[in-house]
Amino acid sequence: MAKKVKLKSKLPLVMILILTAVLFNFPKVEAESQTIVVPDDYSTIQEAVSNAADGDTVLVKNGIYQVDENTTIVISKTLSLVGEDPANTTILGASSTYDENGIAIRLAAPNIAISRFTIANFRVAIALVNYNAEPYPSGCKIIGNNIVNNSEGIRSQRNDLFISQNNITKNNAGITGYNTENVVITANNISANEYGINIGICRNITINENQISDNKGGVELYYYGPHFVYSNKIINNSWGIKFAEGCGNATVYGNSLTQNGVGVVLLIFPNAGDVVVSGVGNTVFGNLFINNTKQVSQEERSFNYPDTTSMGTDIVSWDNGTIGNYWDDYSGLDENDDELGDAPYIIDENNKDNYPLMNSLGLDAIPEFPSFILVLPITFTVSISLLIIFKKKNKK
Repeated sequence: MAKKVKLKSKLPLVMILILTAVLFNFPKVEAESQTIVVPDDYSTIQEAVSNAADGDTVLVKNGIYQVDENTTIVISKTLSLVGEDPANTTILGASSTYDENGIAIRLAAPNIAISRFTIANFRVAIALVNYNAEPYPSGCKIIGNNIVNNSEGIRSQRNDLFISQNNITKNNAGITGYNTENVVITANNISANEYGINIGICRNITINENQISDNKGGVELYYYGPHFVYSNKIINNSWGIKFAEGCGNATVYGNSLTQNGVGVVLLIFPNAGDVVVSGVGNTVFGNLFINNTKQVSQEERSFNYPDTTSMGTDIVSWDNGTIGNYWDDYSGLDENDDELGDAPYIIDENNKDNYPLMNSLGLDAIPEFPSFILVLPITFTVSISLLIIFKKKNKK
């Protein structure tokens, strides 16, 4: 009899717990993210993406996946698109030239990650832009890809983007930024392009620790800033860094500019009325200028501006008030042994470095660049993720 009473006493408690869960709307357990494999589960990348859910991974096995101008891969949900091997997983334009192809991949959702692909023969390999009711593509990551032979490699038209460890070569423009902010471009190889990085109408752009070599132009900066360009190796370009129309508040620090036709170009452009206003607040210090044909030059914009009576260039300070740059053709003395030249390094009648460094070793004493510059701290574990994915697949 005692046992029956005990059993009956539990029933109301169970009912109360169920009712409480309903009334207080306890959070539902989220479904476990899935891995969708191309071509095992779906024959095309777009089919796999369309059938994925937020948080899923689309793993693309080695192969050549052709995309023509009418079949852009559009990603409008948060997911990771991962190639099996960047050397052998290729998204290829259907034509042999990028002139006849559109966009390979368009990111139209937040927190998308694209990694481990070769993307070739498109007008744009990867574009960040959303239309109509598509979600805003912020917080996206493009990591560890080969982006080759496109008109534009990566086009950022939305905010909060992280671009790292990509090999960006033989494009008309490697990375372009238009009307965007909070972009980090770090640890990429950007080589043999017409233009390596072209940034305009942008704010808070960080370009650091890249190898930028063998391009016609290395890094071009215009409207508006701030821009932070530091710790890059800028080698053997026709020109290394260009201050173009209205570039303001750019800090160029700790870069090695070597064997370029021109290290830094100051663009001459219209500066009258509402056409454009010269950028101010630009600082260039702690850089190495070595074996360039010309260290700094002024170049007039080739566009034909009618009825322009005033021309200008962005205003650049060539030191930060205490430290300048190392110029390998500086011939001044350092009689007080403070590692700074006693006389300024004269660039032209409007530009001079007041504190030229006497040797490149002087850079070792310069403090590290402030950590707040890195506006998008990222932890990306694609290699570990791939290992887990393949182990799961092998167990099935």
